[in-house]
Amino acid sequence: MKRVILAALGMMVVLPLTTRLPQNAWGLLEGRGSYFIPAESSIWTFRADVENAGSGSFWLRGSDRTRYYALSETGREYFHIEKENGCERFDPGDISTWCELQAAPIPLPN
Repeated sequence: MKRVILAALGMMVVLPLTTRLPQNAWGLLEGRGSYFIPAESSIWTFRADVENAGSGSFWLRGSDRTRYYALSETGREYFHIEKENGCERFDPGDISTWCELQAAPIPLPN
C-alpha cells in the first residue's frame, strides 16, 4: 500500500514537471470552448507559445514536438506545419514563411 501511495505522489510531482498536462487542462477548463488542443497534437505535448493578450482564453501560436500551429486571422481554422520542412528562410513566428502549411477547422465547443 505504501508503494502505491508513493508512486501516486511521485506521479503528481513528475507529470506537471515533464508534460504540458496541467497548463492544457487549465486552458480547457477555464477557456469555456475557446481553448482547444489541435487534433494533430496532444494534451500532453501541446504548448501555447503566444496567447491572446485580451480577455479571451485562447492561443495564437503553439507548438509540440513535431509541429508548429497558428490560428487563422480571418476564419475558424488553424494552420500547422512540420518542424522539419523544406521551406526556405522558414521562421516559425512568421506564418508567411510557412510554405507547406496545412489548414484544419477549429473544433466547435460541445
